[in-house]
Amino acid sequence: MRQKSHTVLLIPGIFDRGNALLRMQRALAETGFDAHYIHLHYNSGWHGMEHLSAQLMAKMEKILKEEETCTLVGFSMGGIVARYYLQAMSGISRVHKFISIATPHHGSYWANFLPYKGGKQLRIGSDFLNSLNKSMHLLEETDPVSIWTKYDITIMPHSSAQLGIGISYEVPVILHRLMPMSGKVISLMKNEVIAGMK
Repeated sequence: MRQKSHTVLLIPGIFDRGNALLRMQRALAETGFDAHYIHLHYNSGWHGMEHLSAQLMAKMEKILKEEETCTLVGFSMGGIVARYYLQAMSGISRVHKFISIATPHHGSYWANFLPYKGGKQLRIGSDFLNSLNKSMHLLEETDPVSIWTKYDITIMPHSSAQLGIGISYEVPVILHRLMPMSGKVISLMKNEVIAGMK
């Protein structure tokens, strides 16, 4: 049986410029966790979630020892990238905790403005998300957590950011992009990462 490690992989959202999750990374490091900011190439989602999830898997294999599991924290599209890895690429055995923040688990109207593969996958009712959600039960092994806000105009409808299983936290953050920088969100995330080690 694999051992739980203090490794946390932070997976950013669409169009990330490399700074959205820095505050989270610092907060985890201060608590004693080995937090890695996973920079994804073509993070517009142009080549689809599969392409990004393959990068996640490759980077995890470099960071994580074979006998260890880790925590995955995905912001926005990063949560879907994590889910595809977990559910479709047999990643469940490498992860003991999955936390999503403002992730369009059931799609978003906003994705209709992205006329390429990844954008189409993130649309409400897409074949990609329907397939992923049919096997959602696989995530139960990771004690999943979803953190969301009703003020988010990027994830529409707001209920889409609630995974539907595990624990769900609503936080009063006024903008989508501010979610991973919110002290409240970071505190909830950190507490759940710590709880996942027990």
